[in-house]
Amino acid sequence: MTASDDPRRREVLDRRIRGFHGVGVDDVLAVVDYLCEPGDTVLAGGSLTFGLGNRLSDFDVVICGDDTARSLVPLQHWVQTLRVDVWTRPRADIDTLFGLAAQALARPEPIAGAFGSIEQEQQLKLLHRVAFGLCLSGPPLVPATVPDFRAVARDLVAREYAERLRESLWVAQLAARAGRWLTAVVNAREAVEEAFTIVLTRRGVPFTGDKWLHDRLREHAPDLGEACRRYAALPTAADECAAYVADAVALAGRLTGVPTGVAELGRQARWTAPDLHLTSAGDTALLVSPRMGVLCELSDVEAKAWRALAGRAEAGAYDAAETDLCLRLYEQGLLTLGWATGVGA
Repeated sequence: MTASDDPRRREVLDRRIRGFHGVGVDDVLAVVDYLCEPGDTVLAGGSLTFGLGNRLSDFDVVICGDDTARSLVPLQHWVQTLRVDVWTRPRADIDTLFGLAAQALARPEPIAGAFGSIEQEQQLKLLHRVAFGLCLSGPPLVPATVPDFRAVARDLVAREYAERLRESLWVAQLAARAGRWLTAVVNAREAVEEAFTIVLTRRGVPFTGDKWLHDRLREHAPDLGEACRRYAALPTAADECAAYVADAVALAGRLTGVPTGVAELGRQARWTAPDLHLTSAGDTALLVSPRMGVLCELSDVEAKAWRALAGRAEAGAYDAAETDLCLRLYEQGLLTLGWATGVGA
């Protein structure tokens, strides 16, 4: 795609930012031109490019060329009152990024962490800016490492959110069984929103992060409007919470096909706590996290449960006391969940 291939989309974008800030696409290009070399591609991405956002939204630009230096953080510019965040990448980086994404999709391991040290949310967004962004100038940007780069961008987001969904589903159900209703309903709502993201992505809607989810549903999935309203408010009474969780789990499974069974998920789940250590002060059992700078006092039952967990991997095999302790520590950010394989692997 070149700037002249989709004039309607460019006109809509130009009209949108002019309405908010009194400047247009050409004004943005003039300000960032010093970063460009002949033959470079300039892409617009982010919420404003997809008809979302408001006057407080920043305008995302990706500049890519054969010899472009990589910016580890966006280079911030102002065009009147419009903030423009510019990401610069050499073409080889884009090729590598899509190649890594394709490799991650082909492996059985979970997607989380598949890209090493680069923050994952930014990677997901960069993939979609390249795959679905609007080319403002220069030649089309077509990654050479994969035959269908848009499919890779789409599938990576769907897989990432399916793995987030799996965790939300499992925690919601465990917490409901333990009567930890706040944790249960919060994770149930997360599960529904993650399921909505998967549905939108599978329908070809470009990824824009979570904050514009409801706007995307109104435009691209009006059939899910009633479900969206159903889960907008969290219940408080125990019986309402139980129904909320059960309904959310059923809906998420039906929309996505991600397994929802507690036993099935438990066989894949792994609680991880690399820096938690049990110690004592007199008769008091303490759980210590040097990384978090935290001391947790444990009851005798909890201390016994913690000792019993040593060397056991499969979280689904824990008894009620062990699971309840893990949930409490998870709520406090002291435990994380890992998974034996990725979703669908």
